[in-house]
Amino acid sequence: MLYVGFSTKSHKISANILCKHFRHCAPVIITTNKAFIYQFTKLNRVVLIPIKKRDIQILKQYGWVFIKYNFSCPSLPQFKGFTCVQFTKKICGIKNIFIQTPDSLFNYLHKKYPSEND
Repeated sequence: MLYVGFSTKSHKISANILCKHFRHCAPVIITTNKAFIYQFTKLNRVVLIPIKKRDIQILKQYGWVFIKYNFSCPSLPQFKGFTCVQFTKKICGIKNIFIQTPDSLFNYLHKKYPSEND
């Protein structure tokens, strides 16, 4: 199961200037007994953070919004990307070049899966 998480906070100056509402996005892959956040930290660097399913509820309390994305990702790509949005799009298999900010990715996913949002 794949979730895409969106945060309203970021420590990056460029994200705080260019992005209106959501400042960061990260894919969350949940298996039967494990969950992982693929956190984009800087150019060509992604950190794998193991979490528990209950940690998603804790992140929601701190302003994160999660959208369930119905896409099976058999293996994670080696592509790192320049931004968190590019990395998340690669994992989700989205090839729309007009999606460049977390806000536009959120709007795209929200329109595609309106009733399955958590």
